[in-house]
Amino acid sequence: MKICICACQYYERTPREKTAAVLAACRAAQMPSAASATSCEIVQDLCFIAAKDRGKLENIASCDVVLACQPRAVRALLSGMGNAKCIDLRAETLEDILAALSLTPIEVQNAECRMQNGKMNENHPQLQIPNSKLTEDYSKLQTLHSAFCILHSTWKPWFPVIDAERCTHCRKCVDFCMFGVYAVEAEKVCVIKPESCKTDCPACARVCPQNAIMFPKSEDERLNGSLAEPIRPSADDKISFRERLKHRKSLRLFKEDEP
Repeated sequence: MKICICACQYYERTPREKTAAVLAACRAAQMPSAASATSCEIVQDLCFIAAKDRGKLENIASCDVVLACQPRAVRALLSGMGNAKCIDLRAETLEDILAALSLTPIEVQNAECRMQNGKMNENHPQLQIPNSKLTEDYSKLQTLHSAFCILHSTWKPWFPVIDAERCTHCRKCVDFCMFGVYAVEAEKVCVIKPESCKTDCPACARVCPQNAIMFPKSEDERLNGSLAEPIRPSADDKISFRERLKHRKSLRLFKEDEP
């Protein structure tokens, strides 16, 4: 079994304790005495890779299982590539995750990712979990097959992801966004400039009539893809959309009128 885990470097949305426990269980499953071989790779930030490295994203999509945040958002990030099973590291219990992966839980006192006083030992030589509260820079996270090479980009991977099953290509997001994030290609709305999105701004998702726009890094369940059923924009959202769109179009017109 090939497993990929998102470390969510920039927003730290995936719990490190669960990540460390899964890695330890994978390491145990890799021992010669194990019944079946299990490989596990941790990637810095799935959203960043989706925006910047298509080749790497294709490799991730080829995995059997991807552990990250909201499965619906992760499937959209993978753009339909591969058939990887997506497991929510935030919502699922560690016991359920290990059971789904057919991995044997490793007792804390015997795990290579040891705990000290109820907290992760980030300084363990064989498994270091980065913690921004301890240091501004990340240390390398030693995994089963490779090192977690820290991304040093100043760009935070905050951008919209479109749920193709929900999107009706009404183009409201295209009209609403001032930053050129969206475009229409072959009559379909798509995200063409994720880097142009305003960091931590999910306004376009709030006005989507199908709740098809997700921001995986958001903590709002309506916006991050965690809700199974769509929630339609409220009357206030619709009024807000009309007012903001009118205002933004006036700004664009003003800019065009400048000499």
